[in-house]
Amino acid sequence: MRLLLVLAFVTLSFAQNWEKFDPVLRRSILNGERGITLNTYTNIDKVKVLRRDGKVEVVSLSQKNLENLEKDPTAIYIEAPRKLKLLDDVSTNSSYVVWGHGTQQVDINYNKPFFGYIFGGSVSAEGCIQNSLFFQCSSATKLNVTALNDYRLLLFAPDIKGSDIQGGDRKYLVGTRSSISTNTGKGVVVGIVDSGINFCHPAFRNADGTTRILFYKDYTGIELSEAQINNMIKMGSCNYDGEGHGTAVASIAGGYWSMTRYNSQAKDVKFIVYKTNLYDTDVMAGLDYIKSKVQNLSMPAVVNLSLGGQLDPHDGTSLLDRYVDELSGPGFIVVVSAGNEGNERIHARLSSDNGDIHIYVSSNVEVDGWYTKGSSYNIQVCDQTTANCVGANPGNLANSQINTTSCFAYIDNRTLSSQLNGDGEVYMQISCLNPTYLTIRLTKISGSGKMDMWVSGDGNFLDGQVDDGFGGFSYTVSSPGTAKNVITVGAIGSNYISTSRFDNYGRVAYFSSRGPTRDGRIKPDVVADGFFQCTANANFSGNTDPNLCGPPGSGTYYIAIGGTSFSAPVVVSLVAMYLQSNPSADPMQVKNWLINNAFYDMEGTPPNVAYGYGKAVWVETSTTTNVEEKNSQTSSGGGCSMGRSSPINTLIYSLFVLIPLMKKLWKIRKRYA
Repeated sequence: MRLLLVLAFVTLSFAQNWEKFDPVLRRSILNGERGITLNTYTNIDKVKVLRRDGKVEVVSLSQKNLENLEKDPTAIYIEAPRKLKLLDDVSTNSSYVVWGHGTQQVDINYNKPFFGYIFGGSVSAEGCIQNSLFFQCSSATKLNVTALNDYRLLLFAPDIKGSDIQGGDRKYLVGTRSSISTNTGKGVVVGIVDSGINFCHPAFRNADGTTRILFYKDYTGIELSEAQINNMIKMGSCNYDGEGHGTAVASIAGGYWSMTRYNSQAKDVKFIVYKTNLYDTDVMAGLDYIKSKVQNLSMPAVVNLSLGGQLDPHDGTSLLDRYVDELSGPGFIVVVSAGNEGNERIHARLSSDNGDIHIYVSSNVEVDGWYTKGSSYNIQVCDQTTANCVGANPGNLANSQINTTSCFAYIDNRTLSSQLNGDGEVYMQISCLNPTYLTIRLTKISGSGKMDMWVSGDGNFLDGQVDDGFGGFSYTVSSPGTAKNVITVGAIGSNYISTSRFDNYGRVAYFSSRGPTRDGRIKPDVVADGFFQCTANANFSGNTDPNLCGPPGSGTYYIAIGGTSFSAPVVVSLVAMYLQSNPSADPMQVKNWLINNAFYDMEGTPPNVAYGYGKAVWVETSTTTNVEEKNSQTSSGGGCSMGRSSPINTLIYSLFVLIPLMKKLWKIRKRYA
């Protein structure tokens, strides 16, 4: 009884200041899930606070409780932590994929050695050594391709140009061209905020076996120096990465081992690794940690964030986006994955005054809706007949079972003008005991404009999507990829892909999230190779061929995986090389260098919501452009590929890499959703 009275008092005392709290905190207070005045928070130990001066701060609730924050006149908005998820590959050559059909001749006018693969057909040529899918040629030649249907011909060489290739139906760049540079990222730190790292993997060790990792810290407070990591290596106690995601990401960004072909051009970078629990407050702590370390070291840094979430305004004003923007600056650059939901129905838009958005709920979902400033809506969640609904008028909330269903709906419709951006927000939680089809009914009460909604959890919208014109859905880039000062990276198809995805070769990967942001900015900024990559395996056994690229779950040193998680670190490696020569470059300088020199050989006109400004490639200066290449092509996208994959291994593993890969990605998605 006493606890109920305390909670009732707290709820009443906060009632006049609901606008200070985000909808998640509001519900926690309303339900009495946390003893606000007693400071006994079961799940939330930190919150994000927007100060009146526009700064974002992470506040520990062990030092100050919510009631004190609510009374603090400098705190204008308080937000609960949001759980993000990992975004589930590296060719540095000037690599191309040729699309073709049937029997064709492809002339290669490149007077140096080159190699390649053929998928969907066979190839023969003079001056070439052939081994199943793989062929290697000593100089210019004519490749005779035989195929019953579509084929894809991958060609790899350090400086091959599009004009060196004649024949086939189309050709696309799939490499970053970074191998032509002498820059190796020396004197630059690559920061990794991810699932951890395996210290013992050869990709992160010097020639003498010592580590290239300067510092490691995790969300529990464990911290290791370079010397301590070297001791861990000597003891063989190395794998601080249960997921393997962080190890894979780090190897693309800056991994190097002389025994393998799967190396980053930024082979001389040092690493600082922060293992996160994936709450955005902890990701922010990881960024803080890395920045403080590099400031003490007086070294420039580029940080990789291959993670994200969808429950925010998607306009750069979320507290996570603001925080990343605040930390970014001269010599401290943040690169973010766009997301892997470009083909998923996670976004829905209503442009008319009234309408229905249909949704499928398997078990539990959250829906975050944002609408134009000055508008207001009546929000209802109904069964399929729309005769039975739970609804909330503007300024109200609702929490009830939907009659005729096993579903409960919580609707918070009280944010008519958010402290973040002045727009309205509606937040919903829907829980169903059985998979159910429901209807979200929106009725505009006042104002004009549109409603955008994003869903997260075990469900998806059935209509209301915005077609991007490239086979995917717009408004699917996740936060912090929507931040203004970050470099956001999408993915293109770059190596072995099943024939069902042949249209991804050299083009945007079907899963790569598409822009724009809700406020109309182009995202992603660039694209790079991400479908597939050969990445360091945190669970390697140490007794396999260093050039073997196995499936996930194997004990090989390297495994084939795909996603924008693995296209972002491709761009990280380019940025690290750039910072070697320009250590004080700020985010806009680096972004302008990338987008002004991006290579475009795709359909459509850049910039656009699928490819941004094009494929990220290496150029020596921001003013250098390859006129001959620009004129010889007709369009472009992102920049990396697994072009150095072992030829024999590609044949062995191509038939069964896809199934375990999809299982792995689904497992990660379910775990971190």
